[in-house]
Amino acid sequence: MPHSQGSFRKPDAEFLSWAATINTSCHEHPEWGIDISRVYNFDYLLSNAKSTYEANSNRATRNSTTAQYKNAAFGELKHFLGLFINTLEGDTNVPDAALAFMGLRPRTHKGYQPLDVPKETPGMKLERVHDELTVYVSQPAKDHQKETVAPIRYHGFALRYKKEDDPAYQTIISTRLHHTLFFSQEDEKKRIFLSAAWVNPRLQTGPWCEEVSVVMS
Repeated sequence: MPHSQGSFRKPDAEFLSWAATINTSCHEHPEWGIDISRVYNFDYLLSNAKSTYEANSNRATRNSTTAQYKNAAFGELKHFLGLFINTLEGDTNVPDAALAFMGLRPRTHKGYQPLDVPKETPGMKLERVHDELTVYVSQPAKDHQKETVAPIRYHGFALRYKKEDDPAYQTIISTRLHHTLFFSQEDEKKRIFLSAAWVNPRLQTGPWCEEVSVVMS
């Protein structure tokens, strides 16, 4: 069972209470559209686990046989739940709030929540070597004049550029903090216009920095 390991390892009484919460929720929300035969199977396995647990918890009736029955019943219930929970988590008819109420993992982990469109502009520095023009981007450090690398919350940056005789800009997206443009001898003495913007993981661009230009030579 690759998920919910903590819940599956609960003491028997806590595990049964957790499983019962899921079972009751499924009965109370027919709008989720869960296959009723699976819910009835859940009822049976949960009931069997409860009865074998109670028999094995009673000092007057507990023995190696009751322990064996209890372990087998819990094993069947846990196997069923491992598959059933996958169905609940993958079914968008089951609201996120309901998953939380049932003690299941969130559908979207906190660290992977969709990020807002970037609000900052990157710093941009150019380095020209012969027919190559490398663009470096960074985020100015707060309260400092020096520059730092991009914040983790950004996926990369978008570079928008064009030569002076081009009718339109070209745009590339880089997941690194620099990108090199290559030009031909025909581009010598031409002015190149460039600007950059951060992009989030959904490839949405933030505001563009002030455009700069350089003459290839």
